[in-house]
Amino acid sequence: MNLKKVASLGALSLAVVGVIACSSEGNKQGSQANSQSCGAINLIGQGSSAIAPLLQTYASKYKEVTADVVNYQATGSGAGIRAVSQRMVDFGASDAPLTPEELKKNNLLQFPIAAFGTVLVYNLPNVEHLKLSTAAVCGIYSGKIKYWDNPTIEAANPGVKLPHLPILLVVRADKSGTTYTFTSYLVKACGDQLPFKEPSKKPNWGLPNVIAQKGNAGVAAEVQKKAGTLGYVEYTYAVKGDLKTAELQNRDGYFVKPSLESFQEALKYAAWSPANGFYATLTYQPGKNTWPIVGATWALLPAEKKEKNASVMEFFNWGYTFGDNIAKKLYYAPLPEKVKEEVRQMWVNYLGW
Repeated sequence: MNLKKVASLGALSLAVVGVIACSSEGNKQGSQANSQSCGAINLIGQGSSAIAPLLQTYASKYKEVTADVVNYQATGSGAGIRAVSQRMVDFGASDAPLTPEELKKNNLLQFPIAAFGTVLVYNLPNVEHLKLSTAAVCGIYSGKIKYWDNPTIEAANPGVKLPHLPILLVVRADKSGTTYTFTSYLVKACGDQLPFKEPSKKPNWGLPNVIAQKGNAGVAAEVQKKAGTLGYVEYTYAVKGDLKTAELQNRDGYFVKPSLESFQEALKYAAWSPANGFYATLTYQPGKNTWPIVGATWALLPAEKKEKNASVMEFFNWGYTFGDNIAKKLYYAPLPEKVKEEVRQMWVNYLGW
């Protein structure tokens, strides 16, 4: 999309004006631009590993229709925040949103990309279905429950033969937005039972039975190879790794399976606002069918780089407009249309078009 043209038309939807890359002419295939005749743009981003499968797929498709190259690397949310704050990349991506004060301090813009579910994956031989109550999760992460055949776990799994194996917790070694999302859920669900009191990208777990691995992929690989493990990953990594996922008890007491539909339920309760950088909390929301550990990823841009930011915004707007089906196939929840329109309006206001 050419944001300037959109503003001049008084419209904020690619569905109306199409994708216009380097010129004002689109081709006949959904008005997507053919920019082979003009200079390709190269964009570099890094950060959240949770959103990486989606952004890397977007980048591949985007190159096909615009010739522009978007190189996104999954380095973790903390590294993404650091890189964009130091102006090492064109954009960062974080699953832990920055506060208005943090945005001002680092002179950054922030807007959401999509939402995702964080799931608990486990490796227990001969246990194909597992339910974890809130009491069980809190007992495990407080250190009170140490073995898989603990009565609190057994209570939610009648008829399931749970082994007498120690529970090995696989966590992130890096500063992680997925960890931030997971600890946000734990703090709300478990309160003062935990060794930490606030959500964190890298908390002090305070437990002896912890194995740390880098990235969602590292956690998934560790769970895949070692019996007795329990880890947390973005849902796409669980599906790609063919890992077993636990059903969880949600805020209203219902056991829910992870799914795109249960992730989307949490979006109904998010309070998005451009006034605070679209800061929102999605974990432990109400609803019978709501998955309790839902997060989102936010893009972070250097506020002073308007010309390059216009290109970054074109990429994300392409994702907003043409990427919903891609996102759903990868189990990401697209943003509500109302939120997308508010983000587009923020872009236009920022660019002065």
